[in-house]
Amino acid sequence: LGGSRNLPFETETTDNFGLTPTIQNHLTELLKTVILPNTPFEVDKWWSGILGVGVSKEPIIHNVNEHLTVAVRLGGMGVAIGSLVGEAAAKMVTFN
Repeated sequence: LGGSRNLPFETETTDNFGLTPTIQNHLTELLKTVILPNTPFEVDKWWSGILGVGVSKEPIIHNVNEHLTVAVRLGGMGVAIGSLVGEAAAKMVTFN
């Protein structure tokens, strides 16, 4: 489960890793009321990331050199489009 990075938008412009209580509380409440109502649950792990954003909403998928291909700037949509971007990057990789 992820998302809700838009709730504390100002604090989500950081380049530091760390959990955000506002987001954690919102996601926990979503679990309690919508996803698992009347069902006991325990959150096993929390994680955080850094949003890769830029002027354009387009991800950057680029061969930097013959040994390095990048797939970055998913604009906060990493979970949603990460596998498609990864597939596109994988197609660009050549093995000599």
